[in-house]
Amino acid sequence: MIQKYRNHIQKETNLSDQETWWLLQHITKKSHAELLLADQLTKQEISELEDAIIQIKTNHKPLAYIIGFVPFLDLKIQVEAPILIPRVETEEWVNKIIQDFAPHQDQIKNICDMGTGSGCIALALAKHFPNAHVTAVDINHQALSLAQQNATLNNIKNIRFVHSNLFAQLPSNIQFDLIVSNPPYIDFKRHANMQPQVTKWEDAQALFAQEQGLAISISILQNSLKFLKKNNAFSTQLILEIDHDQHEQVITIAESFGWHAQAVPDSFLKWRTIWCKIK
Repeated sequence: MIQKYRNHIQKETNLSDQETWWLLQHITKKSHAELLLADQLTKQEISELEDAIIQIKTNHKPLAYIIGFVPFLDLKIQVEAPILIPRVETEEWVNKIIQDFAPHQDQIKNICDMGTGSGCIALALAKHFPNAHVTAVDINHQALSLAQQNATLNNIKNIRFVHSNLFAQLPSNIQFDLIVSNPPYIDFKRHANMQPQVTKWEDAQALFAQEQGLAISISILQNSLKFLKKNNAFSTQLILEIDHDQHEQVITIAESFGWHAQAVPDSFLKWRTIWCKIK
């Protein structure tokens, strides 16, 4: 019987099959297995479902903000508007870091996640590099509070949270082995062509940047050199997420500051990150 509710959700929204199950599980507080055995939703559950459909269809509210969390690798990350919702593209390159740096597990002592948002990147790295100390930085107090909640939720303790405008409030003598960032990188000119699920709900400060979307990336490329401890054993020490059409510009800028820079595509064959090594 649960199939009729799934069909109704997918008819009224653009949710995937997996997202449909997440919504039903959230509303009923039942597991996937329990839902398969369910005959009907209660009147209260049907009312909540219809309200959620209206939120998604009419108000363009992202599903993640309705159910309050997203999975990120092996973490459960709480989300709340307007803090940026973690994307699978970001999850993919963070997983690549974990795999690539696994042989250097003992050498990585200090990691910085610049612009941590929900904390998903910082917490994933803290969990998989338990001997490292992770510094999660953000200018947004709400983001930092949410990231701290996610650290508690996932029982991750080798992390600290710093309120700072990029590197401004970090001690000048601190040295990291690795700096990562998913900075604001979208050109303001693209706003009109973006989905309302993004522009109406997620923090513009976490999405858009001046100078054709490159201003924050430029600042990170320029200032990271002062906060990194050079290690020739590492193939990279700075990783930036970028917009898919920015790779050539970002590589040129990076090399002008003294980096060896390489663009790395995601599984959709779009340029997604720039991996930088100190020359």
